[in-house]
Amino acid sequence: MSRTISVCRIEVSPREVDAGGDLTLKAQVSLSSADDLRGQHVRIEDHDGGLVETIELTGFDNESNQTGEVVVKAPVRPGTHVWRAVCPAQSQGSVSPADASTSFSFTVKPHATRVVVWDAPPTVERGKRFGIKLGVQCPSECRPKGWVVDVRDHEGKRQATATLRDAPWPGTATLYYAEVDLTAPDAEGLFSWEARAPGSGAEVPHAEGTARFGVRVVLPPECRLTVVAVDAERQTPVRDAKVVVHPYRAVTDERGVAEVGVPKGAYRLFVSGPTYVPFRWDGEITTDLTIRAELALDLGISDADIWS
Repeated sequence: MSRTISVCRIEVSPREVDAGGDLTLKAQVSLSSADDLRGQHVRIEDHDGGLVETIELTGFDNESNQTGEVVVKAPVRPGTHVWRAVCPAQSQGSVSPADASTSFSFTVKPHATRVVVWDAPPTVERGKRFGIKLGVQCPSECRPKGWVVDVRDHEGKRQATATLRDAPWPGTATLYYAEVDLTAPDAEGLFSWEARAPGSGAEVPHAEGTARFGVRVVLPPECRLTVVAVDAERQTPVRDAKVVVHPYRAVTDERGVAEVGVPKGAYRLFVSGPTYVPFRWDGEITTDLTIRAELALDLGISDADIWS
């Protein structure tokens, strides 16, 4: 009696997989005569006909035969891949090769590339050198050995190129980094620059990753502003208070002191700490100036304040 494959189905998960990532396959095979094929195998072949894996049929429900799940590695070449499952009935002679196989497809995508920038200074004088740190991370925890990152300015011109270090940033497992020296533009203003990791140079393809960061270029300082932050009640220095006189920023030291160089002009100063009410000062700075910022504790709103 002639037999034909009525069902030859492959379940693929996920349908979109990272290059070289894990693919989970499961097969279902049914003959028109509802034969029990347990113990036989389904061949998984790639687009060139090469053997990827054999999956044993281990289940039979009187209608169809099933395999368990098997995990195989996806190709590293991005794009749509078409593979073939060859069912065991093909070797029995009564089923044609066309009836005994089925094709299935999935998509391979490059690994994502995450780029971060930190330690960029809040302000840079025109034409002066400054440094930043660049980090690159792959969610699949690839080690980007030999990867090159570059920095492009607001006009798209390459300003620097650096190779990531072999060791990750301290305290992290997969954030590989480089320290880069740059030169600020000669014009005053806020410029948007870009750090870029091309994703090339790795064994497994990676998508290009980018991160934007601001470069605020300012005039050379003409005055020295010194801020002394103290606790208003205890008259003790307040360490690590934030000092902002836009666009300049600083943090007080253990003496409660922060110094900022600014051009002459009108400014609004804020001094704040995590447990204090922010201190504000507005005025003109035309020469070196020292401001004492007495910070009052932020006690919140009491019941008496609410019902008064």
